[in-house]
Amino acid sequence: MSFQPPPRLLSALASLLAAAGIVLAVASCASHITPLGPGNPRPAKTATRGLVILHALASPIVLQVMRSQPATAAGKCPAGYVALSVPGSAGTCYRKVGTPVTITSAGLSTVARQPSGNGPAMYGFRVVPNHDATTVTSLIARAYRSRDALGIIVAGKLWEAPQVMAPFPAQEMQIGLLSKSRAEQLYRLLVPPS
Repeated sequence: MSFQPPPRLLSALASLLAAAGIVLAVASCASHITPLGPGNPRPAKTATRGLVILHALASPIVLQVMRSQPATAAGKCPAGYVALSVPGSAGTCYRKVGTPVTITSAGLSTVARQPSGNGPAMYGFRVVPNHDATTVTSLIARAYRSRDALGIIVAGKLWEAPQVMAPFPAQEMQIGLLSKSRAEQLYRLLVPPS
């Protein structure tokens, strides 16, 4: 005698399997960022929505509107200008403009690979300021209106100075650096040791 499960049980099992399949599909498509894995520094801090919430950054993030100009023919920056703190990046020089905004408390995502189209792999992380989002949003708008870059300064070094292509609210900013080691180095400067 063969066992025949009741039709309702088959229907419930099929619904459960379909729901599990949808959850897996959504989870695999929900983010276009690939986590790096065990080499990624992970502080023992409060975590929420994929962010590590830090009540105090180990080093503050200083956001500064930066005017840019090409380096001299010898690859040097004129007086009052600085290059990014990346070896071999002396093609563009930056000068501080206006009043900076300092972020001392923020949520950080882990370092992750970011889609980069046909170019080299890029790595970075998200920053969500815990306070002063309005002030940061105003600074972003100022950089956009003046067609200047937004400098990201940590531990006295200019790490990144992207051109602001459109004003955006500062609830979440992306720091996208070119190399994995550089992104992890900056991340370690921001995250206090556990």
